[in-house]
Amino acid sequence: MKLTSNMFYHTIFMTALLLLSHTAIAGEHAKEMDAFIEQFHGFKQFNGNVLVAKQGKVIFEKSYGYANFEWDIKNTAETKFRIGSITKQFTALLILQLAQQNKIQLDAPLATYLPDYRQDIGNKITIRQILNHTSGLSNYTQTKTFRSEYSRNPYSVDEFIKLLCSDDLLFEPGTQFRYSNSGYFILGAVIENVTQQRYQDVLQENIFKPLNMHNTGYDSHAKIINQLASGYSNNLDGYTNADYLDMSIPYAAGSIYSTARDLVKWDQALYTNKLINKELKKQMYTVSEQRNYALGWEVNQLDADKYGKPLTQVQHGGGIEGFNAFISRIIEDQLLVIILNNTGGAPMTPMTKGLTNIFYGKPYDGATENVDSQLYHALQNGGIAQLKSKYNQLDEQKVPLRERSINYFGYELIAMKKLDAAIAVFELNAAKYPDSANTHDSLGEAYLTANKPVLALKSYQRALELNPDSESAKQAIIKLQ
Repeated sequence: MKLTSNMFYHTIFMTALLLLSHTAIAGEHAKEMDAFIEQFHGFKQFNGNVLVAKQGKVIFEKSYGYANFEWDIKNTAETKFRIGSITKQFTALLILQLAQQNKIQLDAPLATYLPDYRQDIGNKITIRQILNHTSGLSNYTQTKTFRSEYSRNPYSVDEFIKLLCSDDLLFEPGTQFRYSNSGYFILGAVIENVTQQRYQDVLQENIFKPLNMHNTGYDSHAKIINQLASGYSNNLDGYTNADYLDMSIPYAAGSIYSTARDLVKWDQALYTNKLINKELKKQMYTVSEQRNYALGWEVNQLDADKYGKPLTQVQHGGGIEGFNAFISRIIEDQLLVIILNNTGGAPMTPMTKGLTNIFYGKPYDGATENVDSQLYHALQNGGIAQLKSKYNQLDEQKVPLRERSINYFGYELIAMKKLDAAIAVFELNAAKYPDSANTHDSLGEAYLTANKPVLALKSYQRALELNPDSESAKQAIIKLQ
């Protein structure tokens, strides 16, 4: 059919209208997303960068708060953040690249590639089981004295594996899921042993350089990293500098820093075969029988009735002293959500869910003030009596007063030298959860700290009744008696 001039101009006009329509929709999404994130920022629950993109094109991007509070330096699109365990997906991809090169077999024993590791375990667990956290390896960050004895010291890879990644298995490999930083630390050693290169050099050569991720790298306390955000702890009475962590420790489990824009490049590369082939990419998203965790990614199937079609969400969070981060990818629509925060633990799951639902035009929950923040404000405004009144009011309103959260609030008050208020909080928690050994144990600790030995002994004895294996209660009772 011959295209007339009228038809030509009509086609141009309709195309322009369509583009304007898409731009208007994207603009509305951006406004709503900004208002949504501002709520979390207003409640002091988030400080950092947010980016939402579709098919690699940014539809919302904004920075909130400060990269450095001491110098009033604001976050910008160029600010670099530590991304913690999001590092694991990069480590997993390096392993898959080695599998593609036939240098590693995913179902071969660990001992094949790390012969110096303890043989009884190395011959029993496979590379795939380490990747999907079904190996039975423990988690070094859960070691009781990790923060006090180990976290500030630099270690070589071999030293750290022998020191904190060589415990007995927690269960028979392949039978359970247990998230393990130790496993991914060991995978870094496997990469080094197979390639005869440093882990950070393999990252640079195989991923960052090919994807032009110039603002992403392997962190080190010795390096001067331009525009790297400082990390802070978000306390009830204000921000404090986060505890120091030597970056040799997170290693292949969590030592990468990046920007939101660089992570868009990472996201888009995973839709191609540039980094790994189609078959290995399929394996990367295949979950184990034990959990919805694949190889460096958590994989969820979203409710098709809610969204009008099946949607696959692959995602991962990361948390490291002073920082937490989240990446969510909706495969079918190539929708990407990136959240990077430098003030401790932002509520990444509800933030990601809200941004996703805004994009799809679905209802979502706005931010609400944290329970401990509400209780602390009540304490500031009216003392312990007002704190108790606020607690009872929240309880009557069916606001979740979770045992663990309230317990943590009590310990924050102890750290702030507000002992009487801490005791009141622990008493409320023990009354609400009378059959929990932990609430009575914590109450005993508060009484002991306040030099109330009779009450402390009574609380510890109740804790021991509820949990006869409680070592803390046993030791405290011996001391008090």
